Amino acid sequence: AGGIKADRSFLESYSPGRDSEEFERAWKQLEASGSADQRSYDPHYEGSSVVVGPPNSSCGVNGNHSYAAQPGHHLAPQLLSSGRNVFEELGKGFTLLAFDAEDQTIEAFRQTTRSLRMPFNVIRDTFEEERKAYESRLVLIRPDQYVVWTGDELPGDVPSLIKKVAGIA
Repeated sequence: AGGIKADRSFLESYSPGRDSEEFERAWKQLEASGSADQRSYDPHYEGSSVVVGPPNSSCGVNGNHSYAAQPGHHLAPQLLSSGRNVFEELGKGFTLLAFDAEDQTIEAFRQTTRSLRMPFNVIRDTFEEERKAYESRLVLIRPDQYVVWTGDELPGDVPSLIKKVAGIA
């Protein structure tokens, strides 16, 4: 709410429609002061019990937008090698982005989700071009398009991982 009030106050004082040069000058000052980054609205669930995120992290609304797939953060859009956006391919349940992943890695996730009767989708693609921006070869995404886990190789205990991110005790 404080960020919305600050933005409203800024736009009331500096309107690009009224004076674009004054607006640009004020905007550059705001960026230089670091205030724009501090007010960056990026709701995330890093500290959630159903996310395998950074240790000692907590949920919040401030952050920095990134194309990297980060546990607890919304997945950024990227093009697949088919030319389609990743959001056009996500399933209704959990989805695993598997970039140059081995069959046994994908099968471990499939077996676990099948045994738990969870809707599960796999998007296989190469780890090239735009997809490299995710910075991980394996990205597990919730149905609401938030990343819950990332890695470059098969985790040691897939059933525990899946139960954690699905909220199964």
